[in-house]
Amino acid sequence: MTRKYGFLNGYFRKPGYLSDQKGIALVAGLALMVVLTVLSFVAIQYASVDIKRTKDYTKTRQAVHIAEAGIHRALNYFNYDASGNSPGEVSNGFDDELVGGADWPSATFTNISLGSGGGTYTVTIADNADGTATTTDADNSVILTSTGTISGVTATLEAVIYRPLFKSQYAILSDGDVKVAGNSTSISGTNGAIHTNSDFTQSGSGTISGGVTASGECDESTCTAENVAEEFVPVIEPSDYEQYADYIFNADGTVYQQGSTTDLCLKSGGGTCTAAFLGAFKFNSSGWSISGETIGTNLPDQVNLYFKDDFTATSIGSSGNPWTATVVTEKSIAWTGNAYVNNYKDSSDSVDIQNLFLVAGNDIKVSSMEQNTTGLIAAKDQVSLGGGATLEGYIIANDLTGDDNTVNSRITDASGGVTLVYNGDIVAPVLSNKVSLLSWQET
Repeated sequence: MTRKYGFLNGYFRKPGYLSDQKGIALVAGLALMVVLTVLSFVAIQYASVDIKRTKDYTKTRQAVHIAEAGIHRALNYFNYDASGNSPGEVSNGFDDELVGGADWPSATFTNISLGSGGGTYTVTIADNADGTATTTDADNSVILTSTGTISGVTATLEAVIYRPLFKSQYAILSDGDVKVAGNSTSISGTNGAIHTNSDFTQSGSGTISGGVTASGECDESTCTAENVAEEFVPVIEPSDYEQYADYIFNADGTVYQQGSTTDLCLKSGGGTCTAAFLGAFKFNSSGWSISGETIGTNLPDQVNLYFKDDFTATSIGSSGNPWTATVVTEKSIAWTGNAYVNNYKDSSDSVDIQNLFLVAGNDIKVSSMEQNTTGLIAAKDQVSLGGGATLEGYIIANDLTGDDNTVNSRITDASGGVTLVYNGDIVAPVLSNKVSLLSWQET
């Protein structure tokens, strides 16, 4: 029998060309090396670009921080003088800085270097869109533009700064000594506190709900702290508000309506104004006075009055028919004798002007007054509240002149059952001593 072997169709299978595997590993390795080389090259390129981008970003951030330094330098310039006292250049508003020159010095704000690390900033100031000329500020806001530069990279920041109206944090705020006396005297409200830049004393068991701070001595039980830093006490200048008066009472006995120079008083020999609607007013060597008159007949109601001499008033109005008036004097005010008075809020005036109640260039003395609305009482010298007066609002006393005897001491006082309520809700018609940052953006 014939033996068959593993042949196909009687032929041997001949080895094919592709069946030879010699060298395949070398080819695959070379291909992989090419791919890895290309990928490495691409990675290096991307890394180089990323490193450059990182360096550029770092420089940009450094430039931004340098620009920030310029903004903070400008804020400090406005808020503090060279001795570190407040306020700084903002004390008289923004107009002079907008004009430029010495009030916006190039040595302070142009190409200012920042230490050994390099970099400079330049800060400019411009008026915002308040509808006035570019060198006149109308809304207490301006724009600061600060450009920071380092290694040829720049960044620009734009900041809007604002000087707000003043709002006291205290029911009584004084540059001079303050005294509270009487067991029934009450200083209350959410801001029923007292601050004096001098000394504080108290007699009796009257209450001061918010406590007392003093930059001088303050050893009473109601004191929160003594020897504290002085607070800003704005000066309310009477002459600034003559323009808002309905009637101006001059130091020669004449009375003008706002915008006129025609005498409305035409006082008789006894010193009383002969005009019927001004018949309550008398004038003599001691100044102007009214006493127990009829509101709306010989005493104009809902009125803003400006006096260029002392003003004295007694027993005006009643609980059912109070006199509505704002009184501003260049000298002193003495108000006594069960007066019922509201401060006049003229809707044509801004809110800060409406808050004015009594303003004096010297002293203010108030006794037995009932007032059922909020208002500001401000004297460039001292204020004395007594005789059961009931008041809402706050007191500012500057202790500046000391040449008037309406208040017979150099002390602002509240005594004799005074009730003073203040809730921290009244702005004054003067600007704060600090600017605030309203907005900030990188441009």
